[in-house]
Amino acid sequence: MASRNWAPVAALIVVLTLGACTTSVPGQATRGSGQPPASSTKAKPTPVPIVARDLLLQDATTTPLGPAIAIPVGDSYFTSARPPECAAALLFKGSPLLPAGASDHADSAYQVGGPALYAESADVYPNAIDDHDVVWKGFSAVSNCRGEAIGVAPLGDFKPMKLSFFATPADGVLVWTMTRPDWICDYGLAAIPRVVLMIAACDTKPGFPMADWAAKRRAQLSGGTA
Repeated sequence: MASRNWAPVAALIVVLTLGACTTSVPGQATRGSGQPPASSTKAKPTPVPIVARDLLLQDATTTPLGPAIAIPVGDSYFTSARPPECAAALLFKGSPLLPAGASDHADSAYQVGGPALYAESADVYPNAIDDHDVVWKGFSAVSNCRGEAIGVAPLGDFKPMKLSFFATPADGVLVWTMTRPDWICDYGLAAIPRVVLMIAACDTKPGFPMADWAAKRRAQLSGGTA
């Protein structure tokens, strides 16, 4: 009688034991001791190449001075200034406002309506620059030009001019104006993380909307290099 009573109990223990072996356990597979760990770091994307000349104003583009046709930068553009502290306010070529370390550079003058002159230069950097810092350092450098300033070009010395206006009207944009009674030069600097664009527009009369124009050109740079 005793052996019969233990048989069902033994059978039940066997069933429970086998069922326990087939029960799924939630969790995650672990790496074996001989396998290398999976890399959790991703390679940094290579910056998209930017060609400086492609960023300059294209032929037949309409500017506030009229349609612009590209021509070489002539000998009338300043290469130095007196006193030296006015170089930032006067120079287009070799401007001290441009950060060092550019990987590509291009410049062009443009034929526009009447006696006006217009030119642009683009500098491209291999790594991101602080465009906010570029603008504020430029603001400080330009504002140091006090009194009369003489621009020196390959054609000779220019008549004295004075800084009459400077401002940072938009993010990444610096503008300023150098004047004399018969000639006005408006300058603009537009900066984005890998590009700095310089703009010079001179005419016999005032009114070039450099603040709006430089902000527009900066937006075009941002769209073209995204």
